[in-house]
Amino acid sequence: MSKYFSVSVLTAYNKGRKDFFSFDKNVKRIDLGLDNADRGRFMRSYCQGVTHYLKDIAPQDVCVSLGSSEFTFLPKLKDGSKKVLWYHFALNHDMMTSHVSRYGVVNWSLGMLRTARRLYVARKYDHVVVLSKEDEKAWRHYVKNVSYIYNPVTIDPTGDNDYASKRAIAVGRLDRQKGYDFLFNAWSIVHQRHPEWQLDVFGSGRKEDYQPMINILGLQDVVHLQGTTSNIAKEYACHSFLVLSSRFEGFGLVLVEAGAAGLPLVSYNCKSGPSEIIRDGYDGYLVDKVGDIQSLADAICKMIESEADRRLMGERARKDMTRFSMQNISKCWKNLFQTL
Repeated sequence: MSKYFSVSVLTAYNKGRKDFFSFDKNVKRIDLGLDNADRGRFMRSYCQGVTHYLKDIAPQDVCVSLGSSEFTFLPKLKDGSKKVLWYHFALNHDMMTSHVSRYGVVNWSLGMLRTARRLYVARKYDHVVVLSKEDEKAWRHYVKNVSYIYNPVTIDPTGDNDYASKRAIAVGRLDRQKGYDFLFNAWSIVHQRHPEWQLDVFGSGRKEDYQPMINILGLQDVVHLQGTTSNIAKEYACHSFLVLSSRFEGFGLVLVEAGAAGLPLVSYNCKSGPSEIIRDGYDGYLVDKVGDIQSLADAICKMIESEADRRLMGERARKDMTRFSMQNISKCWKNLFQTL
């Protein structure tokens, strides 16, 4: 966006910490240097700091919230800028992640309340951006000024793939959302039919939460928790296909990344994103029912049993994922900002 507009990135309490992402030299980088230890005091200071910046320091034409602490107060600021909410999760996120009680009805009710609150605040924004067509359709029941813009591919694929490699890859943090309990149970079925195949899992999290399950299933020699990597493109290149076993997604960016790197894909058809990324039978396989372990295992085995299909699907995926290129996605954002 800094090719077309003056862009500032404002954060609350990153002062002194190295940014994870690098910024173009034309992007202004500002941190308010706040202390977030006291939640109440922090929110007041954060609101005052953002207000001061937008009104007195550097007035903006458009201000985008990434759904963090500024989400609730940003639409109230009368600084003259258009306010955009960029929501990075599916609308049902709170329904899926509220687990404060062993009683499902309690979790469901809490999730409903959180979702209702989010929708109430979101209506006050000039525009809401979500990550998929499916999610846009869900939001439109409650918010009219909403559109979807896909996440872009940001990795640089190596261009060389080893489809003969007897290794599959899964990418994502080690938590319940990613459905590794489903994947490891499915791989125990795969292992019986194809014992020579290996599964590498890349992602942050507590390995001790999953290694006991791997051991109980007798997969400790074929399923490997690899932790994080600074070069995921290199890892994609030395694997034959990617598996996504998530219970839900905001979008499923790893599918786009792996596809752009030339990998065929196997994924549950969860909400939201996979069905808009994978063309079933063309560049991968979609498993309709989330949690169906046998069907996931069958799809993995189908991918394993034909190197020719892996190669063909991988080449198709590489071409198909160009629709998620930075050039195409940046045009969507540019058009939105200009329209606002």
